[in-house]
Amino acid sequence: MNERPHDPYDLNRQPAFDQTNVPEPAYHHHFAGFWIRVCATLLDSLFLIGISLLIFKPLRRLFGVYDYTFSMIDLLEVLFNLLYMVLLTWWTGQTLGKMITGIRVISGRQARANLTAGQVLLREVIGKTLSFLPFGLGYMWVGWNCKKQGWHDLIARTYVVWDRK
Repeated sequence: MNERPHDPYDLNRQPAFDQTNVPEPAYHHHFAGFWIRVCATLLDSLFLIGISLLIFKPLRRLFGVYDYTFSMIDLLEVLFNLLYMVLLTWWTGQTLGKMITGIRVISGRQARANLTAGQVLLREVIGKTLSFLPFGLGYMWVGWNCKKQGWHDLIARTYVVWDRK
C-alpha cells in the first residue's frame, strides 16, 4: 500500500493504459454525393452505348437480327454490360465512369477491405434492381442519406467515396 495518491500533473507516473495497442484512428471518408454519381453513371452509359454501336450493332446486321426480336446477340450484350459493372467493381472498386470522376465503391464491413464477390453481386444485381423498381427511389435515396448511400449500398453495406485527395 505504498501507492502515492493520484496526481494528474505527475509526469513520472505510468500511463493508465498501454499505448502500443491503441487501434489506429477511424478512417475518415468523404462520401460521394448524388450528382457526381449520376455523372459517373452517364459516363459508363456512354461507354456501353459506344460498345453496343461498335460491336453488337454490326453483329446484328451481320446475322440479320431485327430490332423487334430478342436474340442471342442481345443476350450477349446484356451479359457484357452486367460483367462490366460487376467485374470492374469487384476488382478495382471502380467502373470507368467512377475512375474518371474520382470516386470508388468501398466496403462498409471493414476499413480498407476489398469488396467481396457477394457484396458486389448483391449491390450491382439485386440492390440496383430494387433501387430502380419504385420509380428510382432507391437511387434518389443517395441525396437524402447522411452517408450518401442508396438502397443498393445499404443492402450490400458499401459506400461510394471520393478517391482523389
